[in-house]
Amino acid sequence: MRRLSFTWSGKAEGKEVFLNLAQTAEHPRIVRKTVKRAGRKRVERGGKERAGANWIWSAIGFLVFVEVLLLGGHAVQWAKSTPHFELSKVVVTGYRTLRAEDIRKLVGLEPGANIFDADLAGVRSRVASHPWIKRASVRMRPPHFLQIDILERKPAALIVGDQALVVDEDGVVLGKSAMPSAVCLPMVEGFDSQRWRPGDVVRDPRLASSIKAVFLFQDSPVIGASCISVRNTGPGQLRLRALEGKVELMVNEAMMESQAGRLRAVADDVLRQEKFGADGLRFDLRFPGRVIVRPLTKDGGTLG
Repeated sequence: MRRLSFTWSGKAEGKEVFLNLAQTAEHPRIVRKTVKRAGRKRVERGGKERAGANWIWSAIGFLVFVEVLLLGGHAVQWAKSTPHFELSKVVVTGYRTLRAEDIRKLVGLEPGANIFDADLAGVRSRVASHPWIKRASVRMRPPHFLQIDILERKPAALIVGDQALVVDEDGVVLGKSAMPSAVCLPMVEGFDSQRWRPGDVVRDPRLASSIKAVFLFQDSPVIGASCISVRNTGPGQLRLRALEGKVELMVNEAMMESQAGRLRAVADDVLRQEKFGADGLRFDLRFPGRVIVRPLTKDGGTLG
């Protein structure tokens, strides 16, 4: 038996070996077996070499990561101790009724404090605790500024009682009325206003119904731009007054949208036929599909 020996170090020499195989076909199995084994050993050696290289790069990456952490810690310490980041001004945006000075008092930070020591969540909580503030956000503006953006609540009605309290559409008590005389807020009557303090929430459903009625009927031609007062006159019954008492609307709390639509449909025709005069007019909308109009001093009426 003749032995064949060779060394396979690449694709080119591998092709030459198989050409020799075609010329010496006595022992094709031995030649092929030797080629496969040599190739397999070569690949295994190469895999070990690559694994060693990967370990080195992993070690280098770990060392770099540790160095970054150390440098980051020194940077944070420097930022909290350097005078370059001392607080010099609190910027307030979004205020309309409130004063910026009153909001700055809620921040609780003195000028010269480091802005990175500020508890932003605590500042936001203190600012948002003001009854007039519906939403607040706080952010740093390095190197010297802290910015506070607020959204004020909008006054929706005036609860009239022993004292006049302003409330928003959610029933949050904003405090005593400090609105300019030119601003006419709807007046809600029949409540004990002394029981509430600024920041309280009025959860009486009658207040929500009264505010909804004002929203639906305030644009009616029979009311115009006059101030409105609302009073609960019984279970599910509301009375709205406008034009210094010359117009009176009687409505049900249920289906108020439909009642407001009927009033708009007949208002122009009624105003052409009827005069307010000294007595004024009452519009009774409590009967489905009807609008009853009569003078305030009379029991009879006409159908609209």
